[in-house]
Amino acid sequence: MTASTLTASTLEVTHEYLAAWQRKDADAIAAHVHTHVHFKGPMTELQGREPFIAACKRMFPMLKEYRVRSVAATEDRAIFVYDFVCVEPIGLCRTAELITVKDGLIRDVELFFDARPFEKLASVKAAQK
Repeated sequence: MTASTLTASTLEVTHEYLAAWQRKDADAIAAHVHTHVHFKGPMTELQGREPFIAACKRMFPMLKEYRVRSVAATEDRAIFVYDFVCVEPIGLCRTAELITVKDGLIRDVELFFDARPFEKLASVKAAQK
């Protein structure tokens, strides 16, 4: 396999994964994620497809819009920048996501974002108790 083929494969997986997020399609996301996917973000870290998909499903109700701004890929990695637009009080969360693709599946996901917008949600939930 040539480097350009690997990059195209990584980009293909990336675009399909992003499209699945746009549709809030947990089954399609799962189809692109390795059984032993490792996820690391500012607020949590987890291992395995089931916990990863469960976390995705918890995010779906908060997600209003998902606007991809940029995608770049190498042979086995892709990074994309997007606006994760959530319901209030969260609002806009600018995000970067770095993925590693192995054997055509997403093996590692590292998310970079400012967690402060999500603190607003925690404050609202605490006030409601």
